[in-house]
Amino acid sequence: MPLSVGIVGLKGHQGVALNAIPNLPDVRLAAVCDDDEAALAGVRHWPSAHEHTQTYTNWGQMLEREKLDLVVEAGTDDQRAGILVECLKRGLHVLAEKPLVKELADLARVHEAWHGSGRQLSMLLTMRFEPAYRAMKEIIATGAIGAVCQAGVQKSYRLGQRPAWQRDRRTFSGIIPFIGTHALDLIRFTTGREFTQVMAYQGNTGHPEIGDMEDHACLALRLDNGGSAAARLDYCRPAAAPTHGDDRLRIAGSKGVIESLACGQTVTLITQEEGPREIKLGPPADQSANFVAAVRGEGQCEAPAEDCFRMTEVVLKAREAARTGVPAAL
Repeated sequence: MPLSVGIVGLKGHQGVALNAIPNLPDVRLAAVCDDDEAALAGVRHWPSAHEHTQTYTNWGQMLEREKLDLVVEAGTDDQRAGILVECLKRGLHVLAEKPLVKELADLARVHEAWHGSGRQLSMLLTMRFEPAYRAMKEIIATGAIGAVCQAGVQKSYRLGQRPAWQRDRRTFSGIIPFIGTHALDLIRFTTGREFTQVMAYQGNTGHPEIGDMEDHACLALRLDNGGSAAARLDYCRPAAAPTHGDDRLRIAGSKGVIESLACGQTVTLITQEEGPREIKLGPPADQSANFVAAVRGEGQCEAPAEDCFRMTEVVLKAREAARTGVPAAL
């Protein structure tokens, strides 16, 4: 079954889909929308585009004029809820940026549009598809580290030149929803544990030039088995660092510890019976290919809508805890 794809927004990780389209049989890029005409000018040169790929500056017009099956949404955080609702009402499958909504009040509105629609809705939880975290999930599921006692995650990025929409709280969700979604999802994904409470702190201490955007945050969470978790997020990685990001995940259990370092390049396991050993990693998975397969009924979506709603709820409540200074129940 041929699938016609539309892109709404060129502000995020639309490349996840665009890089995959040329390798997916019977998937064509029908249209692309963004409010930046300079960005749209380059569409015709994309490997995923073809001579009939249309461009728009108004996403409503694109949805009205194009016959689409699937939309990839990668715009600004403030517009996402409205776009998702409209796409779902039109019977379109949607792969969206994270978080699903900028404000908690909009989450129920999107859920209502999705529930009973019969359409696939997912979010770009791309780190679930990286070999290191898939290996960690498999090993923890075997019981190799015993009961999960503590989880710790870090995401540190170079600041770089941030676009205007990220420097304005009217359009940007903040550091906790924007990169904290990945961090907390990795804990939940690899351990199978649920969050029950969160306290968080955030701020901009060293980079006044980025306006409303925070340059750091830290979160403390309780797990449903009585364990604890912590997340460190920052945009303080020096420009001279060898990589854009420095991602780390450590899960400590009653029988062992498993840890991923070097942005998921290595995973090390140590247990009561065995000293440290490096885990052999498998090939990366492709989220876009997985989503297309789910749309076609050929497999299960590995970032299902229920997980996307839950992670959006968690990070927005964590952001509220940081703003109010009051722990939030999850």
